[in-house]
Amino acid sequence: MEIPDLETQRINMARWLAESDEDVRLPAPNRLKDNLNPVGRVYYSFSTLLCTPCSRSQEIGLCLGAQAGEARIREVVTSAGFKRFRRATETPFNIVYEARP
Repeated sequence: MEIPDLETQRINMARWLAESDEDVRLPAPNRLKDNLNPVGRVYYSFSTLLCTPCSRSQEIGLCLGAQAGEARIREVVTSAGFKRFRRATETPFNIVYEARP
């Protein structure tokens, strides 16, 4: 089985995420200082112990974790070729983004 190049993998992953109901991100401000609160500390713990190591184990390895922030998520999604990106909905503990070609 041939492994696609990195750019193709990014595009495929972003498309899969756009079509999936499973990409629910934890809310994270774009600046660290805005996220230093009790909930943010718990999210950073989860991100450090689960999300980041999982990402590092994959070929793409962006290591965004759970606290990447909307600006970084937008950058990854648009670099994968999506033209439209928006915050579809949110709760105090989750954010759902929508990406479209």
